[in-house]
Amino acid sequence: MRQVKVSRLIMVLEQLVPRLASPKREYEQYRTPPEIAVDIALCIARHPCSLVIDLGSGTGMLSYAVHIVTGCYAVGVEIDEEAAQLARGSRLYTESIVDFIVADVAHLPIRQLGDVCIVQNPPFGVSRRRADRAFINAGIGVGAHTICSLHYAGQGVKRYLARILGQAGYCIDFIKVYKFPLPAMYSDHVKRIHYIPVLLLKAWRVERGQSHDAEECRGTSRA
Repeated sequence: MRQVKVSRLIMVLEQLVPRLASPKREYEQYRTPPEIAVDIALCIARHPCSLVIDLGSGTGMLSYAVHIVTGCYAVGVEIDEEAAQLARGSRLYTESIVDFIVADVAHLPIRQLGDVCIVQNPPFGVSRRRADRAFINAGIGVGAHTICSLHYAGQGVKRYLARILGQAGYCIDFIKVYKFPLPAMYSDHVKRIHYIPVLLLKAWRVERGQSHDAEECRGTSRA
């Protein structure tokens, strides 16, 4: 992990990661706050990765944060061509080992790998319930050994996530709940900013032959 001054990194991300002028409702394109992006980058930095994949990368907030903190090659996967182009247009793009590809995470054009980590801020399911399921499945599908992911902290969400990831052979740690800001972006939004509870989780794959009991998987959950 690189030595990075957190406050400086937050400022750089805030200034240099582009914003979408007209976010698309169907993709729930809410900008990840740089403070949360840095938390996720620090979380993934504790695990050795040759590649970090950012699913639903938008304009690159998580991809850039992770690369700057870890030094790892980062690949952002984004369904929206406009968002991917904006990400490539940042000054950070020429100064980082980061790439952005346009693809649907449900049909991820990346082969199954072992030494890969996933970071993601998938749709919270406001427009489409359980929209985050495709993102979880994509991370599992590429054989990620570690996944750091944000999810709407609604009723039953922890049980739902623990079941899906547990069945795929992962231990799971619920790390923190944030007040995530959703700015008014559409005509039917009344409040200037609305805050929702969002959960950060970390999941790590248990290798075949290792124990996988509740005590082993308990982690240091604080959420």
